[in-house]
Amino acid sequence: MKALLLAPALLFALPTAAQSDRAPYRALGTEPFWSLTIDGRTIRYEPASGRPISVAKPRPIVGINGELYRTQRITVDITHTRCSDGMSDRVYADTVRVRIGRQALDGCGGQIVSDGETNALTGTWRIDALNGRPLRLERPATVTFAGNRMSGKICNGFGGTYRFERGTLTTRDVIGTQMACMDGRTHVETALLAALSRPLKVSSGSRVDTLVLSDDRSRVTLRRMP
Repeated sequence: MKALLLAPALLFALPTAAQSDRAPYRALGTEPFWSLTIDGRTIRYEPASGRPISVAKPRPIVGINGELYRTQRITVDITHTRCSDGMSDRVYADTVRVRIGRQALDGCGGQIVSDGETNALTGTWRIDALNGRPLRLERPATVTFAGNRMSGKICNGFGGTYRFERGTLTTRDVIGTQMACMDGRTHVETALLAALSRPLKVSSGSRVDTLVLSDDRSRVTLRRMP
């Protein structure tokens, strides 16, 4: 069984980590779409197109960190290592690999341990620097991420929705007020909203309480507020 940490999941799955006759283990995946169910007697794999595969469930090979189900037609390798589905920011208890002949499908399975309501961006942040230049404003410029909503205030307030997948922040439908801004805030506001209009990679900053949002044109440094 492989140990994968928050594998960049192309796939995602549903309950539960420890399988029993009463609680089937279910998995779903994308690229290509498929589903997998392991109940008390059967392993059943269903692709989006093509014929399903149904085999008798063998006795699992139990390892230190998971279970391996091996048959002549299909092998299912379940590793109890957290896995992000990459689609909705959900995090699952297990990493799953399904092998059918020479085809290998990597995905996630088991209990949902995080439902996507929180992620690395969740919370309120002060905009500390823009394109490498520290901000010197009378009042902090801030941005808040909660659920799938983003809001902030520099001079004008602004807000919209966002997605955070595979380390990339993408905003949608961002709108704001249009007051005249003083003390350099107009430039900051224009530059920030321009940056947020594009997908931005999210990485850790030089301090444990900072994040950096960046692409080939912009770099925004955020510091978490208490």
